[in-house]
Amino acid sequence: MSEKVLITGASGFVGGFLVEEALNRDLDVYAAVRPTGNKEYLTDPRIKFLNLDFENVQNLAEVFNSHQFDYLIHNAGLKKSPRKEDYFKVNAEYLNNIIHALQSTDTSLKKITFVSSLAAYGPAEYTETGIVMEDSTPHPVTNYGRSKLKGEHYLQSQDSLPYVIIRPTAVYGPREKDLFTMYQFLNKRLDISVGLEDQKLTFIYVKDLVRVILDSTLAHKKNVAYFATDLEVHTSSSYNKAILKALGNKLALKLKLPITVMKVLGFASEKLGSLFGQYPALNVEKVNELEANSWICDTTALVKDLNYKPQYDLERGLAESIAWYKEKNWLK
Repeated sequence: MSEKVLITGASGFVGGFLVEEALNRDLDVYAAVRPTGNKEYLTDPRIKFLNLDFENVQNLAEVFNSHQFDYLIHNAGLKKSPRKEDYFKVNAEYLNNIIHALQSTDTSLKKITFVSSLAAYGPAEYTETGIVMEDSTPHPVTNYGRSKLKGEHYLQSQDSLPYVIIRPTAVYGPREKDLFTMYQFLNKRLDISVGLEDQKLTFIYVKDLVRVILDSTLAHKKNVAYFATDLEVHTSSSYNKAILKALGNKLALKLKLPITVMKVLGFASEKLGSLFGQYPALNVEKVNELEANSWICDTTALVKDLNYKPQYDLERGLAESIAWYKEKNWLK
């Protein structure tokens, strides 16, 4: 009999690929989606859908008791919101509720996996080594990162619950919508960068990330945390250049915007979005990330424990992503 895995946030960008990878490994997949969640990419008849009330510990406990999952991958999260309290509610308190629900049942969960973020530790310039490491003092620069860190602390404080924490850097690939904004600008021949110096950036292709998540979930090692990248360090210039290559070697007008200008634009963008009930991709939190000089992190443990070797470098990942966006008419 196949092992049961519950995947939360299954209708999101990473969640959809995570469900596909779990099915490819012949796991018995339960996908937790919101009633209003988009199931466009969750069409495999083997998927079993659940609607979980993360605010109701008793409801969660009843679900866990009745299904007896072997693994739980908590991928659900909130990346954008104008309200600080929303981040902490979704990214930390919901995980805390899951933990309490699990502890109130007689389930024998083999492992809970929390998909956190490099944002929980913040950029590398606040570290002594210039590299974010497991023993670095976290210095998140966004409410998203601070809320993810609080979620991590909830999980790490549990002695009896086997866990693994995955901290991906910027994730890209087909269906992704935030980094896609840059592809749109470059497709219109506008090469926009922020600040006078190049940022040091790290990325991971979504298909590599879901392999990391499943590999670490199914591995025997527990109560560990991993930073996840493609094992390369990029710059904002080389990143834009790689996108232009994937777009067909387009020429683009280079525009360097001072961070002060971006802060004004981010603030104005938020205010304008609020008039229409939206929270734009360019917001104050995003500008805080753009202001950081470096997002280099230590992936030594990931390589050592899981024998991790990314299948996608940036060039291959962008080529596949851009091809998908064009096929779906997201880019024209």
